[in-house]
Amino acid sequence: MSTIHLVFLAITCLAPVAFCLASRRLQSAHFDRGVACSIAGLLFALEIGELIFKLAIERAPLAAVLPMHLCDWTLLATAVALWWQARWCFEVAYFWGLAGTIQGLITPDLDPTLPLWRQVAFFAVHSGIVVGVLFLVFAKRMRPTPASLIRVLLWSELYLVCALTVNALTGYNYGFLSHPPDTPSSLDLFPAHPWLYVATFNAVALAAFAVLYLPWWIVDLRRRNSG
Repeated sequence: MSTIHLVFLAITCLAPVAFCLASRRLQSAHFDRGVACSIAGLLFALEIGELIFKLAIERAPLAAVLPMHLCDWTLLATAVALWWQARWCFEVAYFWGLAGTIQGLITPDLDPTLPLWRQVAFFAVHSGIVVGVLFLVFAKRMRPTPASLIRVLLWSELYLVCALTVNALTGYNYGFLSHPPDTPSSLDLFPAHPWLYVATFNAVALAAFAVLYLPWWIVDLRRRNSG
């Protein structure tokens, strides 16, 4: 791991704790609003800035920079949830951010020869998503419900169809649904056959969502039993 990678892993672990402790101590709606809008603004700025840079400076083809990676959709959902406290966006951000973005943060598909600021931007986006989701959970007391799990499953299948369609039309590998990234990751363990690969990808994602909902199911079960 590079130094910048380790720094952002530390930020991802420590920033939610610091923000949530400050929120509980201050009990200030202005503070909470400032934190939420700052993270949302940073995410929007990084996404738009990177897109402009790739198109205007690197002259990348449009098909190569479409916002079709899962983290692009998760970023949008997280930013909207932070800015407007939108519940349906929070649901998507919670499951996709904690199931997918964390994977990208731990095993990044990142060219180490990229300029430092590009690496910082990559890690800042992934870290910002996770920090934003955890802030909404522990500071703003937002949580998924049983219906949330159903809705995020439907959103996930929609993303799967869209990304596979875009990959077929452009030849790119959005969502890593065509094959694993070049850098080592858990996706290397999936079957090589294209449809088995996608089916395994889908099954693992659904299992991860179930695990992420499990703590809330246990909390609700205990409340019902104690009542």
